[in-house]
Amino acid sequence: MRRALWCGACLAVGCFQSFSDDDAGGGPEGGRDDAWTDGGPEGGRDDAWTDGGPDGSDDPSVVLDLEQGGAPPVDIIVLVDNSGSMSSEQAALTARFPELLAELMDPPIDPSTGRPAHPPVEDLNLAVISPDMGTAGFTLATCSRPFGGDNGCFRNVPSLPGCASAYPVFLSRNPDNADLYPVDQLAQDFNCIATLGTRGCGFEQPLAAMRAAVTTNAVPGGCNAGFLRAESILVLIFVSDEDDCSVRPEHPEMFDPDRTDLGHINIRCFAHAEFVTPVEDYVAALRALRPDPDRLTLGFIVGVPPDAPQCIGPGDSLDGCLSIPEMIEQIDPATPSQLVPSCNTSMGLAMPPRRFVQLARAFGPQANVDSICKGDWRGCFPPITGRLVEPFEQACLTRPLEFEPGSCRVDCAMVETLSDARACLEDPACPSSGCPAATEAQAFAPPTCTNPATGAACRPLKRDLGTTVGSDGRPRRLCLLRQAERPPAGGSCGAPTLAGWFYVPAAESEAGCPTAFFAGGAEIYVEARSRAVLRCR
Repeated sequence: MRRALWCGACLAVGCFQSFSDDDAGGGPEGGRDDAWTDGGPEGGRDDAWTDGGPDGSDDPSVVLDLEQGGAPPVDIIVLVDNSGSMSSEQAALTARFPELLAELMDPPIDPSTGRPAHPPVEDLNLAVISPDMGTAGFTLATCSRPFGGDNGCFRNVPSLPGCASAYPVFLSRNPDNADLYPVDQLAQDFNCIATLGTRGCGFEQPLAAMRAAVTTNAVPGGCNAGFLRAESILVLIFVSDEDDCSVRPEHPEMFDPDRTDLGHINIRCFAHAEFVTPVEDYVAALRALRPDPDRLTLGFIVGVPPDAPQCIGPGDSLDGCLSIPEMIEQIDPATPSQLVPSCNTSMGLAMPPRRFVQLARAFGPQANVDSICKGDWRGCFPPITGRLVEPFEQACLTRPLEFEPGSCRVDCAMVETLSDARACLEDPACPSSGCPAATEAQAFAPPTCTNPATGAACRPLKRDLGTTVGSDGRPRRLCLLRQAERPPAGGSCGAPTLAGWFYVPAAESEAGCPTAFFAGGAEIYVEARSRAVLRCR
């Protein structure tokens, strides 16, 4: 999925804001703007790149103004099935979940740049719930709290030796405590609260529990108050070897052990689907909570067959899953009180998770499904983190631009203002040592750089233009971002031959607007807490 940016859109790994003027003009596509002839770089306007945009500038030469505010907050809730069959699965979860946290909050270094592969998440809330919603007051063997169960409230009392006696209602790591709360400690604390044990209620209602956790329980005064931030990306992860059986409140008889006419308690959800809350109700509740699809991600580690590719992957790739034999619910003829498992491996057995798959399909690319029956969960979490750190690739401009004659370039320059005076990103193919000093006034035609090793002319990905002074009086480095070369090909423009940004007309843009496209993702070019301005002559 590629994301296009209009004004004020915040992205998964970086909160970008785009500033434009409502009356920023420009004629039809190809219209030239001569604003730079009055006080542009040629006129010696040294503050040309730092005085417009959000401050209300009406400079029509500015066609894009981005601020990279860093990663938005992330709120993660993990539902852990704690019924009697979940020992191995809880161990697998706690073995691999630290990798998710490390990827988000302490991303690996990209060897090509020497910098993190994506902006780190700096503000994360993390909580665990169980699927126990009680049994409408009826007494069942494994359900010790028949009236409401855990009711979607966060679990924070560990069952493992070596853990603290209790933890906060939810775990939180943010800039205020990051120095004293390293990511590996957060991972250890999660392992303590996520190992719920195997003495939980065997009548699992995970969708009802998750809805309660993020709606009624999240309001002020609720048991989960303070967890959910309005501006956060919400991540909901389900780990269960059973399907959902969230019962309608008006059908408490589902739990009545004396109602033998309803069949064995283990198979009542299959036999009486009319007593179960429709999946569509949960789809509506979650969409109402996060209407922006970029703000909600769902992960399911459930009982789909591990060797069925139709059942593993994003929600929009699961169309054939519910029709394969393993996913068809049927009574086990050898044990009539049970269903035939959908998978049975060394990890244990699991039941067909049809309702989970239905929910995943409803959310399409926002959801990902994997198998709880896999012996190695190494691949279960990368699709979730991959969505959270998905690169932002394109941004809509305030007006269309004109290609220079005979080329696929536009007469524009993009300058990034860093958050401090650190050096611009070094380009090994065009080292800064081979570049003469340049200023922002020369952004459209800087002195030519030369590769010291070859003597060939070159253009670095980022070119040092000196420093400016921020509103706080501190110096900030200016870096010219390279416009990628795109060779003309048959009346159109070919693929870029170098990394950088390039222009895509509205007719060719997926966003349907004149676009600045960042090959590989804007996070590569516009660093956290930096600002990039694109000006065109």
